[in-house]
Amino acid sequence: MGNAQSPFNKGRTATHEVGHYLNLPHLWGDTEDCTGSDFVADTPNCAGPNFEKPTFPKVSCNNGPSGDMFMNYMDYVDDAAMFMFTPQQVARMRTTLDGPRSTLW
Repeated sequence: MGNAQSPFNKGRTATHEVGHYLNLPHLWGDTEDCTGSDFVADTPNCAGPNFEKPTFPKVSCNNGPSGDMFMNYMDYVDDAAMFMFTPQQVARMRTTLDGPRSTLW
């Protein structure tokens, strides 16, 4: 139902935006020059957003051998290419739910 069209028709945009609501920034932080941070230790820094369906590994910011975590919900890839939050991102969201967003419980 609705008008969501491929490649953004699997609900991952909503997941990305809920991530922001629960205190997750983009993986590249606030810059696109390898100096930003998302303040989550288990996500490698990356040079900026990824688009479409990158080929693994996509290395930027000397983050090899695994490279950018473009499959993370907090990047900009096509819905079919994103599928995960990291354990520390989950912990950050839970901390937000226990603090500033606790009225959601």
